[in-house]
Parts: sequence; C-alpha cells; structure tokens
Amino acid sequence: MDRRTSSRHAFGTLAIVGFGAALLLALACAGSRPSPDAPSAALPTSLPGPTLILVSFDGYRWDYPELHAAPELLRLAAAGVRAERLIPSFPTKTFPNHYTLVTGLYPEHHGIIANSMWDPEWQAAFSLSARNEVRNPRWWEGEPLWVTAERQGRRTAAFFWPGSEAPIGGVRPSRWKVFDSSIPGAARVSETLAWLDLPASERPSFIASYFEDVDNAGHDYGPESPETGKAVVAVDGYLGQLLAGLEARGLEDRVTVVVTSDHGMTAMDQNKAIVLEDLIDLDSVRIVDLSPVAMLEPKAGREEAVYRALHGAHAALTVYRKEEVPERLHFRDHRRIPKVIACADPGWTIYATRASAANHIGFARGMHGFDNHSTDMHGILVARGPTLRAGLAMPALENVHVYELMTRALGLAPAPNDGDPAAVAGWFRDADSAALRAGPAALRAPATATVSGAPSPVR
Repeated sequence: MDRRTSSRHAFGTLAIVGFGAALLLALACAGSRPSPDAPSAALPTSLPGPTLILVSFDGYRWDYPELHAAPELLRLAAAGVRAERLIPSFPTKTFPNHYTLVTGLYPEHHGIIANSMWDPEWQAAFSLSARNEVRNPRWWEGEPLWVTAERQGRRTAAFFWPGSEAPIGGVRPSRWKVFDSSIPGAARVSETLAWLDLPASERPSFIASYFEDVDNAGHDYGPESPETGKAVVAVDGYLGQLLAGLEARGLEDRVTVVVTSDHGMTAMDQNKAIVLEDLIDLDSVRIVDLSPVAMLEPKAGREEAVYRALHGAHAALTVYRKEEVPERLHFRDHRRIPKVIACADPGWTIYATRASAANHIGFARGMHGFDNHSTDMHGILVARGPTLRAGLAMPALENVHVYELMTRALGLAPAPNDGDPAAVAGWFRDADSAALRAGPAALRAPATATVSGAPSPVR
C-alpha cells in the first residue's frame, strides 16, 4: 500500500471510530502547541452575535492531514465536523474558488471564471498581477459573505481573501488588508486575534484569513514532497496558534472556526506536454488562460476551425465548445467564458509554443486547475462551533454549499446563491434550536442575485 492509499484508508478509519485516533494524536501533540497570543485588552465578555473565523490553506489537498503531520487540524476535526473531501468548482483555481466559498455561487454566476480573464464587453483583461483590476468591483459579481454581514449590521474583517480589496456593491469589510506575501503567517494570526480584542462596537463577527504556504510548496516541489509536508506542519502551527488564542480568551466554545481550502494539487510530469502551436495557428486565437485549461477566444469566423483542429488532436486533451461544456462543470453561462475550452488530463501541461515547451516555461512539479472530478483537486473542510455537531465525519461536499453553512452558523439571511441548505443541515446539532430559528428557512432570499449592482436570476 503506497502513501496515498494509506492516507485514504486512514480517513475511512477516522470516520468509523468517530475521530478517536485523531483525538489521541492531538492530545499527544498538545505539549508542542504554540504559546497563546495574550489578549491585548481585557478578555471580551460578550461577542457581537455569533462569530465565525474562516481560514483558507491554499492548495491543501483533502488527504494531507494523514499524508503529512497535522495534529491541530485533526484535533479540530475530532471536536467538530469534517467532510471527507471538499469538491471545488471548475476550474480548480485560486480566485474562482475562494470567491465561490464566500458567495455560494459557481464561477459562471459570480464572474471570476479564472485567475486570468478577458471581458469581451469591456475589452479588458484581469489577472492576479493587475492590482488595479483586482481592486475594481466591476469584476466581482454576486454578494460575498462580508457584504452579507455588513448589510445586516455586523462588522467583518478579511486578511488577504480574494475580493476583499474591492468595494463590492460599494461595501468592503470593516477591516481589510492589501495582499502582501511577506507578512508571516504567525503575524496574520496575531492580528486576527487582536481583532477579537477590539471594543464590542468594533469587533468583527466574521473574519476571513488566507495562507499560501502549502500551495507554494506544492507547486515548487510536488504534493507528496518533504517540503510540502513542512508547509503543512507550518500552517498547522498557525491553526494551533489561533486555537490557543481563542482558548486564552475563553472563546473556544463560542466562536465557530471553519478551515478549508480552494483546491488540491496533483503531481506533474515534465515529459507530458501539449503544444498548441503544433495543433492550431496561434494568430487565430486570443489565449485567455493557458494551462491546464486552455481558454481560447478565436478571432471572428474562426471558432469552428479552431474547435475542429483541437478536437481529438491529442489523447490527453478534452475540447469543448462553450455551449457544450458538461452541465456538471457549471461553466457555460458567463460572457467571460471563451468560446473554446481545452482541458488537459491531470499530470499534463499545456504550452503555447514549441520553444516554451522545450524550455519547460511555466512547468511546476505540482499543479491544480484540472477537472474537479479528479480527487487530487479536492480540498478540506473542517468546522467546529457552538451550533455544530462534534466528532462527525460527513461525505464529500461541493464548495458552493459552504456559504450556506457559514450564514446559518452566523444567523444571517443568505444572499441568493447556488448552494443548498439541506446539504449542510446534518452538520448542525439541532435545526430547531434557538440559535438557528432565524436560519435559512426563514431568512432565505428570493432566487435572484446581485450582479454588478443589478438583480438577475440565479440559473
């Protein structure tokens, strides 16, 4: 049995015994937990309504807790609920899935359809490095959770969450940060805890925080490398720091903690290359995004020629016309989705030119972005809180449902979304408890979504 098979068997064992083994491991490691951040003021005696901290470990694959060392995450799972896997939306990239987590919308409905995009109506490009566009609210459709909460009178904060730098619908979190990768993870946790020490009128009830360590290591060294294992240990330390800080404030049983990831990671093979220049005339298309999903906008009148040239041209490349993308991918309905979508099989890299392929330009030892049917693309979801059940293993869950989970835990009326409250109902202790009576059944809004300030139907 190899390490991957062993890790998957380990999760099944945890489910059967109710995370007992995980709890024993966590207790055994308790002595190595970091010292808690001391409260910066008197311990809070009250919270501004239900409070939830959302933590994202970018690129954290679903089997990493067993494959690598993650005692703090396992301890959290033993005291809360863990999904076997979290199924990301397509494409399995960072910005689309972080925004899905906080809106409950598929990328075709919230507009962030990739990390790099072209809007044909505006004749404008979006990329992670185009900071003015990242902060421009016109790209970000739907309603993220911090906007939902702020509009219902709650304070919120975000530490680097994609979308939080833009005034979406004219609203930003009460506290937010411009992304700066040089800020260490421990410092991010310390400031998150300091936000809980603010006066009640300023204290956020929803905090979103982001950590990129695991994703960076997975790309550079591969998902099963020792370096990725070290990154998993590092972010587990950040989680331990957060949990210790909550305990020091007497908040461990009063604050909901949700730990998740945007996608997983798969190992790549440098010899597995698909070269577009060998298949089509590159002058006939705009390459909106390249690998592992090539999003191609053919020039006028060239759509069918480009599709026919690519379709069936390579055994590891699946090609769709936009209108024929499988319904399960939810990737047809936005104008930013180009007319031709070419998906590489896991392990394969798409290059534009022969020269870039020969020099392995853009190659990474680990990659994501592939079809979300691949379990290597699946992430984690673990939650503990006063309204949630304890020691429970749940089946795999699509990430569009996480927004419903969080709005219910916070007692907020959810904005229109693609999630289903029934998908997360089993995570809660008692659907009829006083804490949940103002939950989704009573508060759910009509099936319309705010898109660029105007209501439109959710399809």
